[in-house]
Amino acid sequence: MKVESLLRKEIEEIIRRDVSDPRIIFFTITYVHVTGDLKKAKVGISFIGNEKEKENAFNGILSARKFIQYKLGQRISLKFTPEIDFELDERREFRIEELLKEIKEEKEKNED
Repeated sequence: MKVESLLRKEIEEIIRRDVSDPRIIFFTITYVHVTGDLKKAKVGISFIGNEKEKENAFNGILSARKFIQYKLGQRISLKFTPEIDFELDERREFRIEELLKEIKEEKEKNED
């Protein structure tokens, strides 16, 4: 859906540019599902890091939710700004990024 793609792009940009919470580490918006009336949006987000870093990052996103929604309302032209509900997405396919990071760290250790 075109609206979902737009929301995904805008939310990701708002988090990267406007949210300055140091807890928010490398992330990816994995999906956006909008209700038929466009009033609610479920946003899947995935983080790279250990469990504690992911938990802290997700808490950072949750604490910035209202701000993100406010900024989104300024950037998009819809009758309503959807109410955003973030969900931590920990599907297996995103584990690949973590494995690549671990390999890189191990390689760097061995070079020292």
